[in-house]
Amino acid sequence: MKKLKLSQDLEYIFSLALSVILALIIGAIIILANGKSPFTAYAALINGALGSPYKIATTFAKTVPLILTGLATAVAFSSGIFNIGGEGQLYLGAFAAAYVGFTFTNLPGIAGIPLALIFAALAGGFYALVPALLKVKYGIDEVITTIMFNSIATLFTSYLANYPFASSVGKMGATEMIAPAYKLLRLVARSKLHTGIFYTALIALFIYYLMEKTSAGYDFKMIGSNPIFARYGGINAERNMVIAMIISGALCGIAGAFEVLGNHYRFLQAISPGYAFDGMLVSLIVKNNVLGVILMSIFFGMLKTGSIAMEYETAIPSELVLVIQSIIILFIAGEKGFANILRRIYAKEGAGQDV
Repeated sequence: MKKLKLSQDLEYIFSLALSVILALIIGAIIILANGKSPFTAYAALINGALGSPYKIATTFAKTVPLILTGLATAVAFSSGIFNIGGEGQLYLGAFAAAYVGFTFTNLPGIAGIPLALIFAALAGGFYALVPALLKVKYGIDEVITTIMFNSIATLFTSYLANYPFASSVGKMGATEMIAPAYKLLRLVARSKLHTGIFYTALIALFIYYLMEKTSAGYDFKMIGSNPIFARYGGINAERNMVIAMIISGALCGIAGAFEVLGNHYRFLQAISPGYAFDGMLVSLIVKNNVLGVILMSIFFGMLKTGSIAMEYETAIPSELVLVIQSIIILFIAGEKGFANILRRIYAKEGAGQDV
């Protein structure tokens, strides 16, 4: 009997596509239960995300932090070390960028913006280094330490923004504005899409090349898949896990920098609504695949942007999008079941061909 062999990638793409479709169907049932038309609702969602240059720009603006934090998760998790502290690293990176922006005010943008990004990357990377060393040197669980470090970073930066570096204009939990030279240019009028998306594209290309085309990326994946075999193969697992964690923290720090340089032009004590956790979900859904992170970030950006228009036009709460995202994650958790369905389908086709 001839059997068709399917790659794991094909099986996962099938599982992911089926999860998204089922989540949208369940979302439609919820809309129907509330006396609304799912066709009208989803049309409003799509139009709200892609219906005009401004809406498209808004969608892509929301993908920037998701891509960066998603890539941060992918690098760390692929290497067998779990960085749950992206939110804290993002906050420290954002404050570092703001500090450069309101301190070195005489620098031209061509020098100041890269300097701010470097400071942000160093802040995020160093903050990720500490739990990584605790992991490899003393065996302390990095999941616990990175979660705890989130609270430390957010509270510490909140203190800085409210006291020693507080704005002289009012008490709003924010620093002084950065110098105009540091402000990233907006690409579409009235939107928040800025030139940081080009930096993000370059970073994504670099991470893709690193993970897919270099021996370092192979080492990262080997450690994540089988650390014992990696050690027998001569790979220094501990060193590579630390390097992966530093890269992960640096990416989160840069995500924070773009919130300062491209959106708020200062550090705010609540500068992130949870970008790092959203990025982590994005990466986990696509199994830490770099290209998958980019595509799923765009999809999530569409949902976030379109949900606002959907609520405005149809009175369907935008929180429905959170329900859809949660259902996708729930179905992805049952991926093996979907893969088995696909295998049975191809097994029947193969049997039919043999006959």
